[in-house]
Amino acid sequence: MRKFASLMTSLSLGLAAAAGAPALAQQAPAATAAVKLEVGTTVYDSEGAEIGKVTTNDGTNVVVMLGDKQVGLPITSFGQGEKGPALGITVAQLLAGIEQQAAAAGAALDAALQPGADVRSAGGTTVVGKVKLVDADGVGVTTAQGDVRLPKSAFFMSPQGLATSFTAEQFAAAIAEATAGAPATDAVAEAPADPAAEPAPTPAD
Repeated sequence: MRKFASLMTSLSLGLAAAAGAPALAQQAPAATAAVKLEVGTTVYDSEGAEIGKVTTNDGTNVVVMLGDKQVGLPITSFGQGEKGPALGITVAQLLAGIEQQAAAAGAALDAALQPGADVRSAGGTTVVGKVKLVDADGVGVTTAQGDVRLPKSAFFMSPQGLATSFTAEQFAAAIAEATAGAPATDAVAEAPADPAAEPAPTPAD
């Protein structure tokens, strides 16, 4: 029980560090220094069941494919098991942790999406607008270029607060394209290419 509570705490703290992929840490089965975590390496759970393959490793966080999900794990979470790199928890515990963290993140996002709240860029360093309204159709944001509407899925909680999946440059470019030469109620911008692949902002009604 203590191990699972520790897992949940680490999961919450590690979310931002893994660039949006749920992250968690737990007691590793062996010394991390001996573990090889190259891209393509298969990792296992504490019972020897396969979790998935490593997709990235930046030396601090390791992203592993778990089914169709990308899960970020601190490199210190891994130890050397009998079959290869392993975690100190089971796949079931890993999935439960991800589901609980997603629910907590959703609740935090709902609480932050309030009129007047600053909206930051994906990097969290630039305020790109303020929340104007939240309704069933999305989130209205007031910007220096005018009001735009974004789907709720385009927002997340960064360490700095409420943020969008767009960089400041992508956000400004999408608004400019959406409003250039078209009525504000009709223009729709193409989605910029970004890691989150979220829909582009569209002018608010």
